[in-house]
Amino acid sequence: MIPANFQLAAFEDRPFFEQALRFGVQKKIISAEKIEAISIEAPKGIVQIAAAFGSQYLRPEIELARQRIVNLASLYLDETADGNLEIAAKLIQDNTFLSLSRGGSNLLKALFALPEYAVVGLTEKGRIEDFLEYWSRKNTRQEYQSTKLQRQHNQLEIALALKLARTLGVPANDFKEQHSEADAVIRSALLIHLQKKLPANSRCFNQIEFATLLTVTRSKGTRKTAKFSGLIAGQDPFSAAEQDIIARLQRDILEHDLPKIQDNDLSLDQLISQIKDRYFIRDNDMEDTASYDALVSKEWSKFTKGKNDIDTILTLLLCMASGVTAKTSLTEKAAKTLVKKVRKDGFNTELASDFIRQHAPHEKQASLMEDWVDFAHDVHIYLLDDWDSNLYGAMRFLQENCTIEKASGT
Repeated sequence: MIPANFQLAAFEDRPFFEQALRFGVQKKIISAEKIEAISIEAPKGIVQIAAAFGSQYLRPEIELARQRIVNLASLYLDETADGNLEIAAKLIQDNTFLSLSRGGSNLLKALFALPEYAVVGLTEKGRIEDFLEYWSRKNTRQEYQSTKLQRQHNQLEIALALKLARTLGVPANDFKEQHSEADAVIRSALLIHLQKKLPANSRCFNQIEFATLLTVTRSKGTRKTAKFSGLIAGQDPFSAAEQDIIARLQRDILEHDLPKIQDNDLSLDQLISQIKDRYFIRDNDMEDTASYDALVSKEWSKFTKGKNDIDTILTLLLCMASGVTAKTSLTEKAAKTLVKKVRKDGFNTELASDFIRQHAPHEKQASLMEDWVDFAHDVHIYLLDDWDSNLYGAMRFLQENCTIEKASGT
């Protein structure tokens, strides 16, 4: 049996332009002259749209262009009249059909101009022609509105991120060059201003400063609310929408990050690994990696003595796997003794692998493990070669891959 509301549902599924046109004719809002004018205008507009997106000579393209022009006019009417059929009918009566479709096109162009992602400095966009081609096929105001709201929110987050960046003395270009996520910039500012005592140099941080700030936060805790008073002199106060974003991200820090920061069972290195992607951390090519390692991975720094070159690290790991005193360099004599010991007692790669997993800075572990596995494979080839009785091949391998101190006078 056909539902009683079938005709109503079918009617409501029509494009909004057609709904408003029918309503206007029934209510005598739209005149017969206007209908005649539309019947003259519409074919011209359809041909123009078909030529813009394909070919005006192909029937399927003409049919698709008809759908596009009706969708564009529908979007403009639905948005302008806010779904009110009477207002929309009056707009049809008072405007040309082509101006209505241009109105829809202009709405889509404005939508295209809004940021698709809440990323500071991300200006790359696709072609507006492709955007219009995609959206002019759609006959749903709801999707347009939800996309518009999301993009407006992105724009608001970006503006707030840049406003807070100024309070931290960081040029906007620093964020733009790194294509920073707006919420990460805002979180960074909030984390600083949640401190019970504001750091003397309150600015967004590099990785060493981030680690230092987390250490302070771990020992002293935070405020319940970020304190911005006096920090934005000469700037407009936060709008209600900006305050909502601040409150949401502040709550996110206190609920998501603070428990981890206060968890003393979580090493500083592990903590940073888990939360660093949620914050803006300045790039600094001159940053002292050894200082960072010393701060977040004290045991690693103790054994490597602050050295970061792969030859030194492989020397250290080789000593561990061979069961000799861990050193970052070996004399030629010590290297030969090590080779003989390996041939006699064997070579335990897991000892070095465990050391990497337990003590190496988290962000370096994957690459270090890869280097170590490759090196250990070659160790079995060159150091355990019984045919190399004079150790020539073994020593050449170690000199090429480790830190071997040549004997004086050689």
